[in-house]
Amino acid sequence: RCSVVRGLGDVYKRQEYTENTVICNCKHVTLADIDDALQRSARFSDVEKEFAEVQRLTSCSTGCGGCHDKIMAVLSERLSG
Repeated sequence: RCSVVRGLGDVYKRQEYTENTVICNCKHVTLADIDDALQRSARFSDVEKEFAEVQRLTSCSTGCGGCHDKIMAVLSERLSG
């Protein structure tokens, strides 16, 4: 389970994701896939480096790129604790 805050302009919304929530529609990557990639990757303290590694392992955000912000929010939440 993951709870992230997503911003749309000045509006922020808490988004609840479960392990089966599809984060990347183009590549059918779920929250569980991202968690698995995080477990398999070298841990980075930098969200951008972690994103690149998760992207390499899952191919997320290599289609239309519309999931980039969702993935970054999930990674930020996961890395912060």
